[in-house]
Amino acid sequence: MRKFSSRQEQIVKTSINLIANQGIQQLTIKHISQEIGISEPAIYRHFQSKMDIMVAVLDYFEKITLSFRQDMMKPGLTGIERIEIFLLNRYQLFTKDHALAKVMFSDESFQYEAQLSQKFLGIINDHRNLLVLAIRQAQLEGNILSDIPYPHLFQIIVGSMRLLVNRWGYSNFSFDLKSEGMSLWQTIKKVIQTQ
Repeated sequence: MRKFSSRQEQIVKTSINLIANQGIQQLTIKHISQEIGISEPAIYRHFQSKMDIMVAVLDYFEKITLSFRQDMMKPGLTGIERIEIFLLNRYQLFTKDHALAKVMFSDESFQYEAQLSQKFLGIINDHRNLLVLAIRQAQLEGNILSDIPYPHLFQIIVGSMRLLVNRWGYSNFSFDLKSEGMSLWQTIKKVIQTQ
């Protein structure tokens, strides 16, 4: 996984904010340099191109969202507990960084460039695999209905999270995402639990 210098991280975070607030089309080396207050050649000392910056945005997302993997995979946790760690981490991460939530749930930011869409798909699949492991564990433990296919359970859990995060973004972050998100999870849990 890529390690970022402090300047590279600043460029990546500035890029995320530009995409979130002005759209992917406004992400240019010129706009990044203006936002940070450094020259365009200074940007090129850290990244070769705009594409390199976009790949770095995905590397950054992968780094911070998978950093909780150890917590989620600790021995002795139930499948339900692992799912809750996954969801809580996402809600806390997005509450802390609104721009990141907007960019990661944007349908257009990465889909038109093959290199980016493939990398983004890989990140999605890594997250899916982690959550599916927890769902399968919960089913094997008898805590979640086993007659619902686990890919459907994944879609129910993540799809509802995505809709909630999008509504939160469109409402200008007007409600407590973590509280609403975990309340939503409690409702989903009532529907899919075995009792």
